[in-house]
Amino acid sequence: MPRRLDFLWLGFLRKIEIRYRLINSFILVSLVPLLISGLLAYRETTRATQDKVRAYSVQVAKQISQNLMLRMEKIEDISEELALSDKLQRLLANYYGDDDAAAAAARSGVARVLLDTFGSLPDVNQKYLLDRRRQVIDPQIFAPLASNISRVAEEAPDLSGRAWWTLYNGGHGQKSVAMLREIRFTGNNRPAGMLFVGVRPSYFFSIFEGVDLGYDSSLFIVDASDGAVVVQGRDTSFSSADPALLEGITASLGQRRNSDFISYTRADGTRFYAAIAQLPHTSWWVVSATPSDKLNADTRSVRDKIIAIGLLCFAASLVLSALIARSISVPLQRLVGAMKEAGSGDTTVRVEQAGGDEIAVLSRKFNEMAGKLQQNKEELEEQVALRTRELERANRKLEALSATDGLTGVANRRRFDEVLANELRRSVRSGHALALLMLDVDYFKKYNDRYGHLAGDECLRIVARVLQKSSRRATDLVARYGGEEFSVIIAESDTAHAVQQAENICQAIFALKLPHADSPFGYITASIGVASLQPDEETTSEQLLRIADQALYHAKYQGRNRVVLGSDATQML
Repeated sequence: MPRRLDFLWLGFLRKIEIRYRLINSFILVSLVPLLISGLLAYRETTRATQDKVRAYSVQVAKQISQNLMLRMEKIEDISEELALSDKLQRLLANYYGDDDAAAAAARSGVARVLLDTFGSLPDVNQKYLLDRRRQVIDPQIFAPLASNISRVAEEAPDLSGRAWWTLYNGGHGQKSVAMLREIRFTGNNRPAGMLFVGVRPSYFFSIFEGVDLGYDSSLFIVDASDGAVVVQGRDTSFSSADPALLEGITASLGQRRNSDFISYTRADGTRFYAAIAQLPHTSWWVVSATPSDKLNADTRSVRDKIIAIGLLCFAASLVLSALIARSISVPLQRLVGAMKEAGSGDTTVRVEQAGGDEIAVLSRKFNEMAGKLQQNKEELEEQVALRTRELERANRKLEALSATDGLTGVANRRRFDEVLANELRRSVRSGHALALLMLDVDYFKKYNDRYGHLAGDECLRIVARVLQKSSRRATDLVARYGGEEFSVIIAESDTAHAVQQAENICQAIFALKLPHADSPFGYITASIGVASLQPDEETTSEQLLRIADQALYHAKYQGRNRVVLGSDATQML
């Protein structure tokens, strides 16, 4: 019975020409999915567009947040250096002193220091110093402005050494951006006042330039504490955030997932999607808000285009299906598809080899070619990985050799210059002292002449080991300065510690009892010059080297095998 049905069914189809069979079957097979896809296109396209906008807007919000932090940190770094500077510390000490004349001079000096520090920054339009009572130290300031600044300082939270950013009324009816930082005396850590820096909103607005998400999106920064808009992009039609947005931001703080993308509805019924990113240590948020109706309008356009393109392709396919037999088109499509995947880099793809016609022969040859390509690809990747590892090892070895003295194994002069410059800058920022030891092996030329250069090289290696053993802290650096001279950088060290370490080195070298017949001491000894100071921004590496070198000269002049402390370039203790 089934065979009879098959015969009748196939007999009916055989009465129809092949091209019409292909066309009719293609209509049934293709039109139904096309109709279904058309019905689903709007929903799927809407979801895809929202996901794309979400991913892009979240990244934009985070990037803007990072750029804002960089700009804020620039102002914070400058203010921190000013707060710790010796000049400002002295002015504040005079201001609080009993000498009225010195206090008056300090008021004028504060204005000059602020102008010298922030005068080169065009976006800083206000800079004031407040005393312990939160009063502006500037007799020429307008009383209303001074009152506003004092009120902002009174409202500031416990800063705990950290900068605080806020909005304030600059006295001209508009909100301005301000940074406040507490100042303490470096000697006793007592409160000394507060630094107030007013920044034009344009300093941050330039970050928004060139950023366009489309869909009538708006970019702005909002203060979640009161809803005030701090900075905004092209759309300047509002000065405060919608309450629904603030509720969404507050709710996102308690969510573990998806807290960087929220939706809210304005009072007029307009629904928005917003990507948000908080600026650390502030109540400010970067917001990228997009109207949902704009997204839907765009997706409707995409849906119509998809349907139109689908219908066009469907019509073209009908024409092609009438000209190409299925027995030829399907295998060829499979082969072409496999070739495309292989051309994209997927050499693991294979095609069906059934049959004995020309297409089957092509399929077998393609599979053989893909197999060879896969094998060559694996071998090439293995060779690349091997060469990469070898190159990395060579680079690490070369980097170590470029910073190490080949004879003694300690740091070379190039490495010494880099570390000294870095430690000098770090010492200025931290306020800790920096010490430098300059060591010279006594009568080394005579030692070389008597015992030979090989013995002299071994002597230098022994001295280098003594220096490394005496410098156990990670921040200390032992370097060969040149010839028989060595140097030791001692970070965060007071004078007494530096001199004691130098004395220990002298004793350790003498304790080696390396014979030196041409030395009055009978053994290898060393002379050491010590430079120890608290550097400021004007101190240079050359000054520190000059003090240590002069101290070393005096150590030799006073008989060698001793330590001399240098106070400056001309006076030695």
